[in-house]
Amino acid sequence: MGRIIAIGGGFDNEYAWDLAEYIIGLSGKEHPNYLEIPTTCYDSGPCDVGRYSKMGCDTDVLYLTHPYITEELIAEKTRWADVIHVPGGNLEFCLKTWKKTGAVKYLREAFDAGKVLFGGSSGSMCWFRQGFDDCGPRGDFMFVDCIDIIPYNNVPHYEGEFWHQFDEYANKTPLSTIACENDTALCYIDGKYSLKISPRRPDARVWFFDANDGYKRYDLTQHPEILEKL
Repeated sequence: MGRIIAIGGGFDNEYAWDLAEYIIGLSGKEHPNYLEIPTTCYDSGPCDVGRYSKMGCDTDVLYLTHPYITEELIAEKTRWADVIHVPGGNLEFCLKTWKKTGAVKYLREAFDAGKVLFGGSSGSMCWFRQGFDDCGPRGDFMFVDCIDIIPYNNVPHYEGEFWHQFDEYANKTPLSTIACENDTALCYIDGKYSLKISPRRPDARVWFFDANDGYKRYDLTQHPEILEKL
């Protein structure tokens, strides 16, 4: 089983280095191979290669919008990687590109091979069955079908008036939803869920909208029994 770290947002400054150490540790290697796939930001990255290079990782970037891309190259790079990072950006564009190039197949293969997959914002949602992102034609929110490793809908940045608009849409999807505030992450490690909360913001929360209970919202930091049953 693979490992996914789905970051709601934040985790910057000093704690970003601690999070990187945690992710490297999950790989089981002292100096894992790090691959960044910046499709979400239209391949304008890379975003975090420098950090992982400084930590002793061999690094590479996979640009899926470039004309030279082939399925063989996607397979080669994703199989080489121990850690795969997808940054934030446009979720709809990312998934259209992944499906067009065949990348979805190899990212699922990477998970099955036990690699560490992580990212924040759109780089968090992409690992779920569905994501709720502001990537509509006029910046409107919309649901996007993702690669379906974690069988829920995901909402990042769930704080403040803007992202709380999801409350009006919660019952528009048949799926239960996991909504992560900034400075939190949902960890899916070998089939079990846990939470990471940045020590700079111990009051940050991860929420669960239960589709089987009228979309009632539960605080997973206060209801670990729900987390254990996911």
